[in-house]
Amino acid sequence: MAYIGKSIESGTFSVLDTSGNTYNGSNTTFSLGTQVGSAAQLLVSHDGVIQKPGTDYSLASGGTQITFSTAPASGASIFIVEISGAVGGPLDADLNGTELILDGDGDTSLHASTDDQIDVKIAGADDFKFTANTFTANSGSSIVVPDGGLTFGSTAISSTAAELNILDGVTATAAEINLIDGGTARGTTAIADGDGVLINDAGTMRMTSVQTLKTYIGGAGLQFISKLESSSDEDILAFDSIIDNTTYSAYKVIATLKSAGNGADIDFRWRDGGSALTSSNYSNANFEYQAELGTANTGNTNIAHANIASDGSTRTMSLEMTLTPAGSIGNMGLSTGHWRAHIDKYNSNTRKARVMIGAFYYVNSTVPDGFEIVNQTSNFEDYEVFVYGMVKA
Repeated sequence: MAYIGKSIESGTFSVLDTSGNTYNGSNTTFSLGTQVGSAAQLLVSHDGVIQKPGTDYSLASGGTQITFSTAPASGASIFIVEISGAVGGPLDADLNGTELILDGDGDTSLHASTDDQIDVKIAGADDFKFTANTFTANSGSSIVVPDGGLTFGSTAISSTAAELNILDGVTATAAEINLIDGGTARGTTAIADGDGVLINDAGTMRMTSVQTLKTYIGGAGLQFISKLESSSDEDILAFDSIIDNTTYSAYKVIATLKSAGNGADIDFRWRDGGSALTSSNYSNANFEYQAELGTANTGNTNIAHANIASDGSTRTMSLEMTLTPAGSIGNMGLSTGHWRAHIDKYNSNTRKARVMIGAFYYVNSTVPDGFEIVNQTSNFEDYEVFVYGMVKA
């Protein structure tokens, strides 16, 4: 009889040789003599009744055997046809969630058991899935892209995997990266001890403290330590916890002082632990006027402060003082100081200038950690005081 309808475009039908199988009513598994990828590839007739794949029979041993759900009786008539390739032309049927087996042992397939999702199963596990506009690698799976094989939009990503891995763990913001790359934004954030500075250390970027940088830049010589400056009234200008005899051998104080009224009596005292050292151990706290005839103040011994200036006409004072606290250069309990100053004198509508020099020593086992300048007559209504340390070599 001639074939009616569209001819078979590809694929084959092969009757399998199962003559070696013995049907005895108890055996259920039999050899196919070949390997089949899916039970649906077999057309099985059992005593003239076509068997249903997955219900009446299934594959075993990687597709080389068939297992019946009910053992064929003795003398059963069974023939099996293998259908391979695409039969009847392109597949245009509605699979409706049915799994499409792709490989020989039946563990790699495409299926759509979840609505609007296509799952890719490889070696028995769902590794990837497609949903609307999205391709996803499931947990435990990965996507391997060769170097130069990734494109975003129309821009090819030329970075290698090793180069991209450098960014692993980076928490910098775009603004911070732009600063490193030569950004020109400038702020006014004050620099203080504890702040960090990024340094190129022979090709390796490292963070170091501003104290380390200050020590390196300063080296031996004078190094800025602290300052006080204001236009508000203050009678005591105190510096605490600035003495570091390990680092510095002496200290330079440069100040400009404006008294709130004429007649300033300005004194110096060491400090320790936040309080002035007022014991009567200051001696030879004297000064001498120069550049104008005047009375030299020879001072006293064993007094509670060092007198810097005492003149009923003093209004402003520019001061340069060198301090050597006890312990700084092994001076055994002796803290010394000497200064040179310029004062603006106003008396009876006459303005005059004076240059002064002075010195003192303070005998005490206490090693001071700071000092203060005191206006005993009124307040300082304007002042600038800068302290520098002479770094030990």
